[in-house]
Amino acid sequence: MIQKRILNKICALWEIKEEFRLKVFFLAFTFLLMSGCVSIWRPLKVSIFAKLVGPELVPIAKILGLSLIIPLIMLYSKLVDRLRRHYLLYCFNIFHGIGGIIFYFLLSHPVYGIANTDTNPNRLLGWFFYFFMESFCAFLSTSFWSFVNSINKPKDAKYSYGLFACGSKIGGIITGGTLYLILSTNQNIPDNILLPNSLLIGSLLLFGAATCVYFLMKKVPGYLMHGYEAVYQMEKKKTHEEKKKKGILNFLKESIEGLIIIIKNPYVLGIFSLVIFYEIIIVIFDFRVLIAANKICEKASTLTAYYCFYYFLMNSIGLVFAIFGTTPILRILGIRISLFIFPILSFGLLLITLLFPYASIFFWALVILRALNYALNHPTKEVLYIPTPKTIKFKSKAWIDAFGSRIAKGTGSVFNVALKGTAPAFAILSSITLSLGLASAWIIVVYFLGKTLQNAIKNKEVIGKKE
Repeated sequence: MIQKRILNKICALWEIKEEFRLKVFFLAFTFLLMSGCVSIWRPLKVSIFAKLVGPELVPIAKILGLSLIIPLIMLYSKLVDRLRRHYLLYCFNIFHGIGGIIFYFLLSHPVYGIANTDTNPNRLLGWFFYFFMESFCAFLSTSFWSFVNSINKPKDAKYSYGLFACGSKIGGIITGGTLYLILSTNQNIPDNILLPNSLLIGSLLLFGAATCVYFLMKKVPGYLMHGYEAVYQMEKKKTHEEKKKKGILNFLKESIEGLIIIIKNPYVLGIFSLVIFYEIIIVIFDFRVLIAANKICEKASTLTAYYCFYYFLMNSIGLVFAIFGTTPILRILGIRISLFIFPILSFGLLLITLLFPYASIFFWALVILRALNYALNHPTKEVLYIPTPKTIKFKSKAWIDAFGSRIAKGTGSVFNVALKGTAPAFAILSSITLSLGLASAWIIVVYFLGKTLQNAIKNKEVIGKKE
């Protein structure tokens, strides 16, 4: 009898109430399809650019990517004011799905595409492809999680966000693992056939994700799509005139409104800093792994297979942790304590790399960091947005995820470039020391954010209401 009760309590950690099951299913499946696409496209981004343009120019490409991201965020901010929440998710998936088809044809070209094995910094197709992929990676998290945060309450997040992470990991395992098997077992098929077709499959997955959102809006009752009640009631009070303001000054204000809020609001600035800390650490590790991988992979398909295996491992570890770690942790420990777990684990991994600074250790540290980021850090960090208004959920989040992420990557890339001529031992020691300092600051910021979130939910307040 006691054993049965214990078993029931354990099973209850993954239980979803019947009225929420359809909503959770459609959201998890949408994330599965989008993550399946990114598991194919992200390896293609790095490998195709490295073979068309050159791996040593990846840090430069990350820095230049900032000039593209800013106008895209401004356009996205305008769309937030003009479109309903789910239409933004439609736009993201359909736009990049069409873009993937266009690059499918360009990369298949015998002269301008992958068939031309000449590596040259002047190959514009490589640069355009990299920047297209940057826009996709920059807005994928924003488009999905902004929508999810706007239709869920903090209590819903504790019970379902871990399951969304599971959907994401399953999609990554299926597509990343399949692509790795295809690339590693079909050595006789030319790269100009394999890689563009892989890009085309990603486009089809994005169209499938848009279709899934359509059925979500059709099948799930409206009262289950309100989200945090205090924010919902506040948004209803916005006047019709406020939404119809026109003029160039108002256009500019609306476009950078999210950035202004980040600067003015300590809570939102704290979320921004979390992204900065993580991305700088990842860029430093990622560059070390890329340099080592490029030396042992002669062909673009071989390098792509290497990264597919890397993402397959990342998603597999992430899935195990999302099922047996994230969901129980969120339900048992709550949001505030859960926020501390990832930065503490990151600090521990960095100490291991300091003690054992080998290429294989860097590889596994990177795999585990990324796995835990998507499985644990993302679901817990996204809950921070729930008690905030639409302006912060969508506009500020776009600046944080897209611009903040690219600022961090640019900073990390500048750091990598600065260490280029130094001794390998000094470069590794400097990289790990900086990363440990960022992880320490991360833990301090998380304490402030968790306390503010807890007080807001307890008092049923909206964080950032003035903004």
